[in-house]
Amino acid sequence: MNTKDRNARREFLKKLIASGMVAGIVPYVSPNELFAALVNDSLPKRPLGKTGHMVCIYSLGGQATIETPGKEERAVEIVNKAIDLGINYIDTAAAYGRATETLQKKDAMGTSEKNIGRVMKYRRKEVFLASKTHDRTYDGSMRLLEKTLKNLQTDHLDLWQVHNVKKREKDQLDSFFAKDGVIRAMEKAKNEGMVRFTGCTGHEDPGTLKALIERYHFDNILMAVNAADKHYNSFIDILLPVAVEKKMGIVGMKIPARDRIFSHGGIITMKEAMDYVLTLPVSTVIVGIDKIAELEENIKIAKEFKPLDADRLLAIEEKTKPYYKDLMFFKGLSDWPPEW
Repeated sequence: MNTKDRNARREFLKKLIASGMVAGIVPYVSPNELFAALVNDSLPKRPLGKTGHMVCIYSLGGQATIETPGKEERAVEIVNKAIDLGINYIDTAAAYGRATETLQKKDAMGTSEKNIGRVMKYRRKEVFLASKTHDRTYDGSMRLLEKTLKNLQTDHLDLWQVHNVKKREKDQLDSFFAKDGVIRAMEKAKNEGMVRFTGCTGHEDPGTLKALIERYHFDNILMAVNAADKHYNSFIDILLPVAVEKKMGIVGMKIPARDRIFSHGGIITMKEAMDYVLTLPVSTVIVGIDKIAELEENIKIAKEFKPLDADRLLAIEEKTKPYYKDLMFFKGLSDWPPEW
């Protein structure tokens, strides 16, 4: 990157971070408040948009072990431990369920919700619970919501989201808003108290999500954000500023890019990966967990988080440049099995 481009990028990052403070997404924390948090050994919190919920900056994603059939006992242990350690936001989806040697993907769907539901049966009031519909129709989404509530053993969701809006759907958004579309299902569910807030998610194309949130007032957005993002079709450049301007809850995912960010000589650590994203105007980040040790490590990083300056962000971005295509598999730049 030449000097001119570096300076332009530095100014963009500075303005983006400042905009998050103005919008209240990343509130100013005084030295006294920071010291108090460290003394109390608590996870820092940020506003989840206009929902009124103060979300811990690190949250639990419902994939990895939690979505794997046959690992129910370990999944329940992870969910319970996450809540015990202070996490107050859990993300899952009707489609989450990992195929195994004996079970196809379509039959594994719902595994994540069921495993989380085993804990929600007793601890529902302790977390802000989010799930998703991958159906784009009214009837299909309402059927999924009924199944989701049963799986999660609850009578309502705090957040229900349109799952994984893809690039090919950019010219099909009208169908979302049709009489028999998914948005009508969301409004119906919200009016009847089955859902408190609505949102949308995606990791493939920021332009499509931008068009969607400019068209409809969602409360929350879940988007792919990591240190390699700027090198191709950037969510940070294209989508994040719009979500900040709309004062939405903003949840980051794909932080370590399914651990691929560590596969090229170890030049990026989990601390760098998380600190990079948490410096940006996001409400929280979600990460799928395979074992308790990973959960504890990530929570420790979140507790010790201190914002990076623009030069440090630039340095981390440059570390990912030589192998960014491998890290952008979720944008279609490398081979990877289809995922929700």
